[in-house]
Amino acid sequence: MHLKLDQAPWQSAAKGVDAAGHHQPVGYWHETVSITPGAPLADQLDCDVAIVGGGFTGLSTAYHLKLHKPELEIALVEAGVVGHGASGRNGGFVMPLLGWDLLYAVDKLGDKTAGDAYRVMYDAVSYVKQTVAEHQLDCDLEATGYLLLNACGAREKRGRREYEAAHRLGFEHQWLEGDALNAYINSDQFTSGVFDPHPCVINPAKLARAMKELIASLGVRVYEQSPLLELTDGQPAVLRTPEGELHARQVMLAVNGYGEALGFLKSRILPVHTFIVLTEPLTAAQLDAVGWSEKRASLESARNFIHYFRLTADNRILFGGEDAKLYYQGRYFDADDAVFDALKERFRAYFPALRDVAFTHQWGGVLGISLDMFPSFGATGDHNNLFYAGGYSGHGVALSNYAGAIIAPLILRAGGETNVDTPPNTPFFVGHKPFWLGFEPFRYLGVQAYRALLRAQDSIQGA
Repeated sequence: MHLKLDQAPWQSAAKGVDAAGHHQPVGYWHETVSITPGAPLADQLDCDVAIVGGGFTGLSTAYHLKLHKPELEIALVEAGVVGHGASGRNGGFVMPLLGWDLLYAVDKLGDKTAGDAYRVMYDAVSYVKQTVAEHQLDCDLEATGYLLLNACGAREKRGRREYEAAHRLGFEHQWLEGDALNAYINSDQFTSGVFDPHPCVINPAKLARAMKELIASLGVRVYEQSPLLELTDGQPAVLRTPEGELHARQVMLAVNGYGEALGFLKSRILPVHTFIVLTEPLTAAQLDAVGWSEKRASLESARNFIHYFRLTADNRILFGGEDAKLYYQGRYFDADDAVFDALKERFRAYFPALRDVAFTHQWGGVLGISLDMFPSFGATGDHNNLFYAGGYSGHGVALSNYAGAIIAPLILRAGGETNVDTPPNTPFFVGHKPFWLGFEPFRYLGVQAYRALLRAQDSIQGA
């Protein structure tokens, strides 16, 4: 296998580090942390494992490899700075969703496989909470639970089926309507909801930067400002950056939606974009007006083009979704004014009492989405020494932070370690390969047609 970076998709997005060597924040989360870009890889280095990507997946893999075998030489290279990409821009929802939702997973996989996979996802949520507590990681973690809101009869019927499936599989979902629903959120746009008490929210940029410091303290070499320009498969694999080179026995490609520009899993994991707007801090009276002052649950609307919304630590409302865009030839964008305007309009429809609230931030970023909406973990390459995890399809905060617990034992066993147990309850998506969606322009046109169908369904249902 040979990978080479295509610079063209990046021309439409801001670089993580400017010409003067300063980090360029994208969105609110980056403004809550102090980021001084680390030094780039500037030499030839031999290592046991090279990790490409300074997001949650790469950080988690480095952490778990060091836990299993502290003497490993591990080098992580990141194009910008750790947490500049999707792991530092997302909504910060730590939840167990897999596929479109639990009901989708049950329909596609059956009760047993879906139930087993969802238990792994709940393990991932618990793992984030435990790791943050164990290492005292400053990331504004708040145990909020997660409420999926229904806005029409068709969605309510589906919500009932999901609630019943959850109980059949032994999960603790709750059905809310009337006063029980209004105790969580007060909006005449929603008639009912399904509440899961286990999810939490975090500040993702803070968590990414804290994890960088943690793995560095364990001896992982972290090189920022070091985009992977070329990877040549071999024994060892050779990874070339602008100023240096890594020779590694094994490689972890923790690139998710950014793999498109490398040609890795091209047209299998798509760089689809989501966008977010953020309000000014709300007063207690404003939160009371929408019934969000006591139960600070994270929320999502049940529709194809979802809306996800939550409170930040300083009582801003983060409101995202409305659309999911694949740009032609896989280009990357940090902003889309049409989506920002639509989000603000939708926000005011959901919360007319807050129609005069000001928006202070807006930003976007890349998701790695597969056609079936399921993630993929595995190994590839001519020597089966290139590992990957991605395709989280918009629900990756919990699983990407847990990814190392799943993939690190596989890396170690492939490297000759015999006393490493494979992960318990290995989920179906280990070894699962996403469907291929073809070449441009057919891929782009196909995705646009699919988006139109999903939007028409939302419109017909009134969701």
